[in-house]
Amino acid sequence: MAGSRSSDGEKERRSSANSSRRKNETMKVILTDPQVLDCYICCEPLSVPVYQCENGHISCSSCCSKVQNKCPSCSLAIGYMRCRAIEKVLESIKMPCQNSRYGCKTTTNLNQINEHETLCPYQPCSCPLSDCSYVDSAEYLSSHFRKRHQDSAKSISYNSRFTICLNSDDKYCIFQAENDGVLFVLSYSFETFGDAVTLNRIGPRSSEKKFCYDIKAKSQGSVLSLLSVAKEIQRWTEDPPSKGSLLIPNEFFGSSSAQTILEIRIWPSR
Repeated sequence: MAGSRSSDGEKERRSSANSSRRKNETMKVILTDPQVLDCYICCEPLSVPVYQCENGHISCSSCCSKVQNKCPSCSLAIGYMRCRAIEKVLESIKMPCQNSRYGCKTTTNLNQINEHETLCPYQPCSCPLSDCSYVDSAEYLSSHFRKRHQDSAKSISYNSRFTICLNSDDKYCIFQAENDGVLFVLSYSFETFGDAVTLNRIGPRSSEKKFCYDIKAKSQGSVLSLLSVAKEIQRWTEDPPSKGSLLIPNEFFGSSSAQTILEIRIWPSR
């Protein structure tokens, strides 16, 4: 009998130890259908608090009021009973940022991953040259461009005004800052009433460092000027410049001129 009690006690200790380890361990699982954690109403990923009707249909809290607390799947009341089990699942799921390959080490809750990735400082940026497929974080892209395409960009210094001449068939011009390697793209397109010019910076949307720019077009005593903040883009395309461009009317430089001459200055806002 003594031996039996000793054996039972050993089993209990082992069971308790295993239970304690499970509480502290991370278990990797494969979610074969991520949509099971989507709201039944808006089909977006669920976030806490989660509500359910008596039939078990689940919804995010904001959608309950949108449907007047009537489940669209079965017409029963929804928005009054929390689904604690799903809430615990959501709070326990951690996902790595999809930009981990570009250097991001963030791991966050499932319902927060989209918000993080939208503002992730490691957002991939594409080389602005159409014949180059290089993609990486803005920092590594700057290094790549300086090593591989140095002759394809005009080197600039912040707060120093410089002049460029654009021919009628030019669509863009690339600038790279001397001190930190930041890349800028000046887009140039022909519109109905004139030429549109704008400046973008290649970098993540979440960048805390903003850049201002000043573009001036001068001709026969007249001056057109645009003072603005460069928009962050992750991939340059030949789409028409966005609103906020400098519009240079037709004939501003004279009918005989085949070039557009611009004075540009770029500087960090802070």
